[in-house]
Amino acid sequence: MSYEFLGVKSKIPMLLNVQPAFSKYVAADLIRRGIPSDDVRTTPFGVRVMTDDLDTVTRCRLFDRLYLTIPIKRGEKLTEENAKDTVESSMLRRILDTCVSGERPIPCRIRVEVPGMGNKNKTAEKARDVARRLTGAFSDAVSAAVGDAVEPTTGNYECELYFPRRPDKTFGFYLWIACLGDKRFDYRRELAATSMSAVRAATMMEMLHDYLIEGDSVLDPFCGTGTLIIERKKKGVTGNAFGIDISAQMISGARENAALASEHIHFIQRDFFEFTYDNVIDEIITEMPDLYRRNDREKRGFFSSFVKKCMELTAEGSLMCVLTGDGDIFAAVIKKEGHLELAERISFGGKREVFIIRRI
Repeated sequence: MSYEFLGVKSKIPMLLNVQPAFSKYVAADLIRRGIPSDDVRTTPFGVRVMTDDLDTVTRCRLFDRLYLTIPIKRGEKLTEENAKDTVESSMLRRILDTCVSGERPIPCRIRVEVPGMGNKNKTAEKARDVARRLTGAFSDAVSAAVGDAVEPTTGNYECELYFPRRPDKTFGFYLWIACLGDKRFDYRRELAATSMSAVRAATMMEMLHDYLIEGDSVLDPFCGTGTLIIERKKKGVTGNAFGIDISAQMISGARENAALASEHIHFIQRDFFEFTYDNVIDEIITEMPDLYRRNDREKRGFFSSFVKKCMELTAEGSLMCVLTGDGDIFAAVIKKEGHLELAERISFGGKREVFIIRRI
């Protein structure tokens, strides 16, 4: 079956799904792109945007998925008990008829999200059990209410109905449409299990927005398949850009990804600690390798060697931006180096943090 997105003809509410910690960066990016600030606000589920300017919204690189908000009757709240009646009287059919051409019913995934289900503990498992039960209940409600328009399925689907549960046990109601398309990260053909997500790489660049300078030379010493340094290039014009990795397979993948992204980057297969450069590197931006198999002493040694090598390649005013899950150990190493100033230390979700460091 073939479906086509027909666009939007007037301002409608949309949800840009993103982790709550990153919502402010999405909102700032949208406003900087020209979306009026009055039309942008953060919510527990992401960033709500009221607009008809899909082109501008979809140029934002910081959200996970774009949903259309499905309006329900004024004064009503969607609950498990009233799901059938509320879905049936909602604007879902009208939005589908306005925005999507193609055969009906449209294969549809039902996604229910319960607070805490993404954690790793016994409470999270209980939340996931609740989400599984609610998914079945909402699937039945959707089938009974609008089965002629959408068909819940666990296989291939062309749209998704998203029901995130609020603390008061009411639910949001959102629609994702596959044929709307998302070409932001089409360059990512070559990946590894350890590759950073493109959205998170772009988010890290947004965190660095006030520190990045046009024309700076940039180096990622542990580049993998190149996502982070490609997103640095997408963020703004740079001077020479280098990606280093010890793996030939990673470098090959990075070169292919950069070519697909139309970005000129020098990728070099080498151990970072053996890399030399005759000029000054202005920015070192990287995600540190996973050191979970090393003890604290070994981690300190690795970070100390990393900082020493960075000092060889940089000069006064250079920037170091490092993502790591061993923040306290890395911070202690930075503190011992008299020529480095910690400008910011920003949470990146879980135990990971971004360190923004200026050489003085």
